[in-house]
Amino acid sequence: MTTEQINSLLSSVFNDGASIERPLVGGMMNISYIIKDKSNKRYVLYISTEQANEMVDRPLEKEHLDIIYKLGITSKNVYFDTDKGIKINEYIEGDSLNNIKEFDYQKVASLFKKLHSSKTLSKQDYNPFVRFEKEYEFEAKQYQDKLDPEYVKLRDFLFKNRSYLESQQKVLCHNDGQKSNIVRSKNDEYFLIDFEFVGNNDPIYDIATFGNGLVAEGRKLLDYYFSKPSVDEIKRYYLWRIYVSLQWYNVAIVKHYRGEGKAHGFDFLAVASFFLANAIDAFDGYQKEIK
Repeated sequence: MTTEQINSLLSSVFNDGASIERPLVGGMMNISYIIKDKSNKRYVLYISTEQANEMVDRPLEKEHLDIIYKLGITSKNVYFDTDKGIKINEYIEGDSLNNIKEFDYQKVASLFKKLHSSKTLSKQDYNPFVRFEKEYEFEAKQYQDKLDPEYVKLRDFLFKNRSYLESQQKVLCHNDGQKSNIVRSKNDEYFLIDFEFVGNNDPIYDIATFGNGLVAEGRKLLDYYFSKPSVDEIKRYYLWRIYVSLQWYNVAIVKHYRGEGKAHGFDFLAVASFFLANAIDAFDGYQKEIK
């Protein structure tokens, strides 16, 4: 969207009383802005990328937003264009955890537990492996003559455990619970944001997505979530961490070849290398703790 188009949208939603305050740097799936209305209340404007709109069921996302808002763990949505993937949510005054050196792991665990205990489930399961084959990997292969050998090795190991992972009991999950999607408010309350990938899944998948930056951070959160995780729970954590890393590896490959690096301010080949290294770290953790 151009600046003129954004201003036109804000004018219609806020009756000529809102403007862009600043862009938000971060996310791979949205271009985002902090906006302010005439009473100085802040909101976040999310404008989805073409790739995100191909992957996300927007009407279902809106239903999920309503469910999760009622749980008291996110902010209110005030505008949602389900055709274009444009939405405006109330802004949570605080910082995302990726900008905080020290945070409360117990509060993060409690946040996920509130989500996972929801009595209202999604209409759809998340189906990670179906998504992986038919979306993420399928598209990435279109740009690659030869797959990275390390990627192939990890992918084969992961898919040998597919039936085991798919057999787990499912709850309502965020499915992208990385630190950038968790906000600590000024009152030291913790909230989830960005619900494009919500669906029913193994709850440990959310803990695995938390380890996007460091595998060890997700592993630490597992200890807070379960107190004393079983061998089975530890095993599932590392397997899902491998899955999530390979998923984002494929996303980064696609974004690089689509030329999206300039819009997001990312070197997506470097991002792809980071997530492949992250998957290797998870595999090494599996070998040490499970084998």
